[in-house]
Amino acid sequence: MSLVAKNITLSHNGEVFLDDVSFTATPGITVLVGPTLSGKTTLMRVLAGLIKPESGSVTINGVDVGPISVKDRSVSFVYQQFINYPSLSVFDNIASPLRVQKEKLSKEAIADRVNEVAKMLRITELLERKPAALSGGQQQRVAIARSLARRSDIVLLDEPLANLDFKLREQLRDELQRIFADANMMVIYSTAEPLEALDMASHTIVMNEGRVEQDGEALDIYARPKNIPVAQAMSDPPLNLISSSLATANSETLGKVLSDKFGGAFTLGIRPHNIALKSQGAQDIALSGKVRIAEITGSSTYVHLDLANSEKIVLEVDGAQRFDVGSAMTVYLDRSAVYGFDPKGGLTLFAPAAVR
Repeated sequence: MSLVAKNITLSHNGEVFLDDVSFTATPGITVLVGPTLSGKTTLMRVLAGLIKPESGSVTINGVDVGPISVKDRSVSFVYQQFINYPSLSVFDNIASPLRVQKEKLSKEAIADRVNEVAKMLRITELLERKPAALSGGQQQRVAIARSLARRSDIVLLDEPLANLDFKLREQLRDELQRIFADANMMVIYSTAEPLEALDMASHTIVMNEGRVEQDGEALDIYARPKNIPVAQAMSDPPLNLISSSLATANSETLGKVLSDKFGGAFTLGIRPHNIALKSQGAQDIALSGKVRIAEITGSSTYVHLDLANSEKIVLEVDGAQRFDVGSAMTVYLDRSAVYGFDPKGGLTLFAPAAVR
């Protein structure tokens, strides 16, 4: 069982939405990760048959599905906005795709399947309710249950947890992994959250500006991003980017090593959790600046610093801590966690030997 997208291209009025996109998905979860407007939703709509690409093909289990209508493809789609029929009960919402499929089922068979997927999504007690009486998390469970009812070969989940609060997202993400681990189907899951890619999938496709930037194992991409867009897409909060002139001015050893190896100017990248308030050793890179703002999330505090030459960084510290706006601060970059990028093309020059 496989899905093969080959050289998918789509543009309109000179604007390119998909640029020669190719990838292969097999049973399990494949995650599309990338920022807003990177082309994830457009690609999902092409896979579903809702949009016809200018060129390229989509093959499912060896069959080119280009000529096949949306309703005849073995594909289910769950949108970011949970779409349920407001006038129907939860039972009838889940049953609706079963009642319109080519292969007619008895009422008993439909009821059995509805109860099966309702149990899977833990919404059995909600079957007689209408969507208006449900919470956001419950409505999304109903939408996912409806997509699973038809036993499609492929399930497309377009940022299905984006409109839920953190606790619900975490809970439903864990349950989706459990559900799909037990099902022999291909799941294409799009998200702007790199943590979901790292948590949910081994196969990850990073998209940017309608292109596939990198395709591979999630942890490999996180550790060895191909370029700056990939590194940013796989970092939350985003990767800090610092000019080599600013960093090497505070680390003579770093300056010598990197100038000997790469020469010229380059861009350093480091994740917020690899910046510390105290030096861990002589190899650290010290940077001084002023506090612009401190965001307390509960378990962590994100401190935004204004550095010299209008450069900025964000560091993550444990717990809820107070930092006065405008106060001077020196922080320390873990040199062993530093990335290097070509400032012109953004390609990765070097990556840490071990990534944390």
